[in-house]
Amino acid sequence: MDPEGKNFGRGPRELTGAVDLISHYKLLPHHDFFCKRSLPLSISDTHYLHNVVGDTEIRKGEGMQLDQLIQNTSRDTSARIQPFDLDVLREAFQLRETSPVDLPPVRNPIP
Repeated sequence: MDPEGKNFGRGPRELTGAVDLISHYKLLPHHDFFCKRSLPLSISDTHYLHNVVGDTEIRKGEGMQLDQLIQNTSRDTSARIQPFDLDVLREAFQLRETSPVDLPPVRNPIP
């Protein structure tokens, strides 16, 4: 305990959403190397990766905004919430049936 409050606030700083983690951990060169490169043709030409991030070309002009990223858009409906396409999810992630996982009960320390 610190009755006089001399050491208050001198511990390690807690990381919150307001902290830029890339700068905090000095990862900017790695971010630039891996995230700011264009998609190589060898990846975009593969038949099994047709929805690769970075494989969408955004064209400029009238009506060419973010709507072109959403497939099967219907202008007749006013609802913006769209259900996930299970076939696309199965293709993107290998979903498998698994047995239930039993977790031990949480042990709270007695004060």
